[in-house]
Amino acid sequence: MRTQPVGRYVYWSERLVSEVVEDNGIQLDTAVKSTLKLGALGNGIDVTRADRSSTRFDVAEKLKKKLGRRLAEHGTPGPVQLVHGSGWVEVAEFQRWGARPEHSLRQRTAILHTQTHSPRGQRTDLCLFGSLKNLQGYTVPDEPVGGWVSSSAPAIEEFVASRGAGTSMSAVFDAEGIAVEALRVAMDQGVYAHPDEHRGRPETRAFTVLGFEACEYVVRIYQDVTLTPGRWDFRTEPDLAGAERIMIGAPLWMRTVRPETIRTYGGANRVVLTSRTAH
Repeated sequence: MRTQPVGRYVYWSERLVSEVVEDNGIQLDTAVKSTLKLGALGNGIDVTRADRSSTRFDVAEKLKKKLGRRLAEHGTPGPVQLVHGSGWVEVAEFQRWGARPEHSLRQRTAILHTQTHSPRGQRTDLCLFGSLKNLQGYTVPDEPVGGWVSSSAPAIEEFVASRGAGTSMSAVFDAEGIAVEALRVAMDQGVYAHPDEHRGRPETRAFTVLGFEACEYVVRIYQDVTLTPGRWDFRTEPDLAGAERIMIGAPLWMRTVRPETIRTYGGANRVVLTSRTAH
């Protein structure tokens, strides 16, 4: 008998799973005895302890089945709202800044990035934002590191907090502009040396915390943009060169069956480049 791989949810958002269930009028199978927690303490799927078969995996599988064609597969032409895929995922802590006493995102926030290519070869970058608390079995340390932080961070934060409804800086950033700025943060935040030295080496960038091979992710998309050919010049930004389609959204969950691929980049695992130059 062939042994099945052991799966692990690296990221799980109870709030977003609950919202998708509610917003789409989905009735989960009674075999999955889950309840929706509603109230001041937060929303989410609360798997009853009385029925050990009601696991995250059960909820996820039933939800995917119920969504059916509303859950777009990799390579589906845009715009799309819910996406199902797989690939290598990098996780960093999104760096916010500004003089405002309160931020739009009122928690430590992760930015998760993954990149795919459609059957026709079109490159798609997913820039996903969610609470760091939704990382499963991993605590992001408070680490004194420094590197490039985007001056567009306030606009990105406002856009994500409004779930793509727009920003007060819409006169500065149109849909493509905010998408490109989000991709810059996802791929270059924390860079402090020449971009070529960091390319493909997330362990050298400040604020990156985790990388893993996701066998599956399901994400909600706030904005799906295809860049206008010839508008953007990425010749000095090697990680962005070739960008075509950019999606901004939030993950419901990310799962791996290859836990040996999980890499942590903080602390002793962070590689410090010795030839430091300004980004």
